[in-house]
Amino acid sequence: MRVSLEIFNENGYAATSIDDICNALAINRPVLYYHFKSKRDLFFSIHKAHIERNLLPYMENASKIKDPLDRLIFMIKEFTKMIANNPELRLLIHETMSLKDDYFAEVKLTWRNHYLLLKQTISELQQLKIIKAKIKPSWASLFVLGMITWMTFWLDFNKKENLEELSEAAKDFVLTGLLGMYP
Repeated sequence: MRVSLEIFNENGYAATSIDDICNALAINRPVLYYHFKSKRDLFFSIHKAHIERNLLPYMENASKIKDPLDRLIFMIKEFTKMIANNPELRLLIHETMSLKDDYFAEVKLTWRNHYLLLKQTISELQQLKIIKAKIKPSWASLFVLGMITWMTFWLDFNKKENLEELSEAAKDFVLTGLLGMYP
């Protein structure tokens, strides 16, 4: 899966053939098809492994944080670090969105749970009158997730960013907008 991901990243999903993957692995098609039903199944398996290794533990840790402001800060900072640490997310996230099928439905469910946790957190902060901005929690969640996720398009992954500084900047930016002041 690691080698396949490298090839997908280099060529793009659509431009990568099963033969490209087999040649890079020095295997034949039956060997690949023994493990994966199709190129799409291989791609989904890579994405699912990433979700299980990174997104689900992050969401589980966020869910355990009782204070909604602490949870929001954790979510912003850790999601920023996750995006900045994994350049393959550009391909996994955006390519998965273009291939709407049963695999997409399964991935989308996990993404939706992430969105709902953030939305619930923002709603709690509004109820506590910590967030004074008059914005729908659903919109605020979309803005936050969109802003961080789109980093995959402009972040120079060859340049080693200071992840703590980057995640602090994302936190400050979001909190400034939601709280109406610098935190």
